[in-house]
Formats: sequence, C-alpha cells, structure tokens
Amino acid sequence: MPDQEISTKHIAAVIDIGTIAIRMVIAEVGNKNEIRYLEQLQKPVRFGKDVFKTGRLSNAAMRQGVNILRDFKSVIDGYGIKRVHAIATSAVREAQNRDNFIDQIYVRTGIEVEILEGAEENRLELVAVENALDEKINLEKKNCLIVEVGSGSTEMILMEQGQVSVTRTLTIGSVRLPEQGLAAKGDEDFIQRVLKKSIRDITKNVAREVSMERIDTFIALGGDMRFVSQQLLPDTVDRFTVLEKKEFVGFVSRIGKMTPEEIATQYSLDYGHAESLYPALLFYLNFLNETKAEEIIIPKLSIRDGLLLEIAQLVSGYRRTDVARQVLNSTHHLGAKYMYDKAHAVCVASLALKLYDLLAKDHGMGSRERLLLEVSGILHDIGIYVSPSGHHKHSFYLVDAADIFGLRRTDKNIVANVVRYHRRVPPRETHVPYMSLAKSDRAIVSKLASILRVADALDTAHQQKIRSFTLERSEDAYALWVPKDIGDISLERESLRRKGDMFADVFGAPIDLKQGVSPVD
Repeated sequence: MPDQEISTKHIAAVIDIGTIAIRMVIAEVGNKNEIRYLEQLQKPVRFGKDVFKTGRLSNAAMRQGVNILRDFKSVIDGYGIKRVHAIATSAVREAQNRDNFIDQIYVRTGIEVEILEGAEENRLELVAVENALDEKINLEKKNCLIVEVGSGSTEMILMEQGQVSVTRTLTIGSVRLPEQGLAAKGDEDFIQRVLKKSIRDITKNVAREVSMERIDTFIALGGDMRFVSQQLLPDTVDRFTVLEKKEFVGFVSRIGKMTPEEIATQYSLDYGHAESLYPALLFYLNFLNETKAEEIIIPKLSIRDGLLLEIAQLVSGYRRTDVARQVLNSTHHLGAKYMYDKAHAVCVASLALKLYDLLAKDHGMGSRERLLLEVSGILHDIGIYVSPSGHHKHSFYLVDAADIFGLRRTDKNIVANVVRYHRRVPPRETHVPYMSLAKSDRAIVSKLASILRVADALDTAHQQKIRSFTLERSEDAYALWVPKDIGDISLERESLRRKGDMFADVFGAPIDLKQGVSPVD
C-alpha cells in the first residue's frame, strides 16, 4: 500500500507493455533527476507468441492484457497518481489489430497507451545510460556500442567520442528468432540447430555496416543482462556493473547446456523468460565478439527509468542528456555517409534557422519544428550521392529509409518531405507521400520547405558568401538585406527569384534579396 506521508505532487507511474511481460514502476521524481522508487510490478504475457506467428494479438491475449492493466490502474488510483505514461513496444507495435487493443485498454481502464517506435526507444535508452553512468565513465573519450536485445526487437546505438553516429532497430529478438523457426518447422530441435548460425549471420551483417572493430566500450541494456549481473556480481552498489568478458562467456556456456525447464528451476524464472534467456545472451555475446571490448558495462536502468527521467526533467527543468545535439550528430553522420558538402549543408541550415527565428510571429511553430528544419538543411542535398538529376527525390527516399537518432516516424516523414521540396515543384495533390501526411504536418512541411528554399538560394554557388542577413517586412513584401562588401550577389538574387515562389504562397508575400544598409538596422 502507498505511504500516506508521501506527497502526490510529483509521483508518477510508467507502464511498459512488452513482448513477454507488462511492467509498471511507481516513483517519486524530484530535482536533478532524483527518483525514489515506490513500487514495481510485473505480470507475464505471451504477446510475442501471437504476433510473431500470426501477425495479430489473440482475443485471449488482449483480455489478459486488459485485466492486468485494470489491476495496475487500481494501484495507481491508490496513490492518487495523475501523471501516467504507458508505452507499448515491438509486439503490440507490429500487431495488425493493435488499434483495437489500444482502444480496449482505454475504454476499460482509462489508460492511454503510446506505441513507442525504435527511435524513441533509442532516445530513452541513452537518457537512462547517461544517468546510470553518472559521469563515472566518460563516454566522450570512448567509442561505444549500446545494445539492448529485447524479446521482439534489438536496439543499437553507436557513439563515437560521445557523439551518436549510428542507430539501428533490428526486427529480431530473443523470442522472435525462435518463434520464426517454430512457425517454419514446428520443431524445437530445429531452433537449437539454427540459432547460433542465425545470430552469427545477423551480427556479421550489422558489422559490415557499422565499424565494430573501433568499439572499445560495450554497454548492454535489458533485463537479461541485469539478470546476468545479479548472478555474477550481486553486491555491486553502483547503478551499473562492469563484467569481464571471460566471466560472461563462461556463464553463457553454462546456460547453453541447460534446458529451459532447468533454467527456470535453478534461477526461479518463469518459463517464458527461461526459454528466451539463452538466445538473448547469444545475441549479446556475438555483438561483443565483433568489438575489441574486454568487459561489459551493464546499467541497472531500463526504458522505464528513461521514461521516469524524462518526467523528472519536465518537473525540474534539469537535463543531463542533450537529445537535440545527438539528433544533429546522427544527422551529420548520415550526411557523411552520402558524401554531403558539409560546408554548404551547415551554411544552408544556419541561414534557414536565422530566417525561421526572424519569422517566428509569421509561422507560429516551435522548437521541435526548428530542429526538423535544421536536420532538413543538413540533409537536403544527400540525394546527389545517387544522381545530381532529380536529387531532391533521391534525398527523400534516402531520408525516408534512414535511422536518425531521436526522430519518430512522423518527424522523419516531415524531414523527408521538406528535403523533397527544397527545389523544383512545390507540393501537389498528386504527390502521394505528401498527401499521406496529417493536415497539420502538411502545413509544417510547406512552411519549412519554403524557408529552406530561400536559404538554399542564398548559397546557390556553395561558396558561403552570404552568412547572415537582416529581414525587412512591409505589408506586401519581405526583403533580405546583405552587406555590400560581400561582392556581387546577382547569382543568389536570381536563384531566390526562381525558388522564392513557394515562400510567397506560404507567407502571402514575395521575398527579395537586397544589398546595402538595411533600413531596419
């Protein structure tokens, strides 16, 4: 029962609807990311058994899930909690009937569930990791791979000298791989025969894309690795443990010689966890073997802690992890992958942001859209890697197919469309990707793309001649003023004339480029 002396002012509950369990944490959050845990509940489910075989949640599984959440809601009400954040990950995310399940949960419990995408899982994982390490391990001096092998998906974050460079969400996991084998063959022995080869092939494919041999620090998240830590290093008081590679190898070898029944009995695990433990540990071991790390850092925090930390940040205003900076680090890495002109990309993004800020009263958008504009400015020309001809379209599908740290699917859809419309024809009703966006997102794309077109025109020669400007407004026109000492701007003025039509349509007045002393100075 809740402690009656605890203030409910900053008590929060987070719920994680996973592949093999539904978990809830109730905690009191305070200043500087302080979290005091009050209650933790967990109930097993087998959502993965349904979804990874049939693509749907069974009626029985949905009823079980709703009943568990109804019980959790009673506990929440006992604390008088108003701040509840419920998420669902891979199994529910991929279920064809997920909307029905989410609706049943809301109707019968009043709990609103957010379907969490891989990019958001990456973000929450990084928040949790940086908080757990608490500056005791300086990631800015290391090349680090963060891996969480879940039941239905695997999340990876590669950091180089503290900067996020690559993120991946792999649709494989400790439950999914054996389930795919069972669905194909209906044979438990088949899984054991193919398990090691399948995992080895998967990790080798990832290693071809990510320079694993540079990695000197291996961080393993997830309940399976926390279980390993508890078994091998039970007395660690820090919020993370450091495990020698050879100890981990020995433990995996011992687990591999046991049946799920033996694992469940010896370690007091439910059968579902015992069944998926060995595949999960094999994933971690194969990823580890691709690096030069000789030890494993195991934070004692989970994605639920990441959610609580974000709630604490909202309450206190204190942020340890600069998510926006890491979004941009990941963006630049993607640009470099496609050999972007970095000087031009940075210049255009900077000019676009300046115009965005000067037009704040005209466009009515906020910090999220500003970040998406900066990402778009950096990536607008990456399609040239495929072909200069129609490169705006190539930029669209390269962004659309990419993993960018911290960007949700809706965010990435906006960025992809903004880079698509940084040149040539503006959006039309016949353009399916644009028309597939929500009405509000189409408005955002039009505003951001029109600003980006202006910024791109100002550096049309890729010489960074124009680095700043002042904005003059009148009732029927906008003018950008640049100093005379930068030289001839006829090329930039002509480019703006050709590309400024969309700006005039969106903001209701044409925009011109002028040279001299601005009347608004």
